[in-house]
Amino acid sequence: MREEEMESLRVDLDALVLAFNDGAPARSYYLDRDTGKVFSLLEDHVDAETEEIVWQIEADGGQRYLQVPKLTMEEELQEQDSFLESIEDKELKTKLAKLIESDPDGSRFQDFVSREREARERWRTFCRTRSRERADQWLKSLGLSAD
Repeated sequence: MREEEMESLRVDLDALVLAFNDGAPARSYYLDRDTGKVFSLLEDHVDAETEEIVWQIEADGGQRYLQVPKLTMEEELQEQDSFLESIEDKELKTKLAKLIESDPDGSRFQDFVSREREARERWRTFCRTRSRERADQWLKSLGLSAD
């Protein structure tokens, strides 16, 4: 693809934000640089269509299909810290601070926000916002724009 074509390629930002927000280890997302479409693959899902797509991705060598990056564990823990800093509710902030302090892998944090409605809603909003920011930054680093 020529440089001027890349600059005019429009990517579905909503689909890309979803990809950045999905931390499922068995699901990978890819951006097709020719079409701007974002698609996902499940590692344990094997059928002829999936095998063909995997073959195309492997044969491509990263020219057309770009894997959407996932957060590392360290980055996920940093996101939890950033979330904590964004909370104004003193009671919730105190609970989360104690939890994060004694939670080296972030699993207790995830359990807490899945159980506590107020924390869950705030966490989801925070994650969507951060995923959108990461998606925008990633696209800019590739010289692309979004719809």
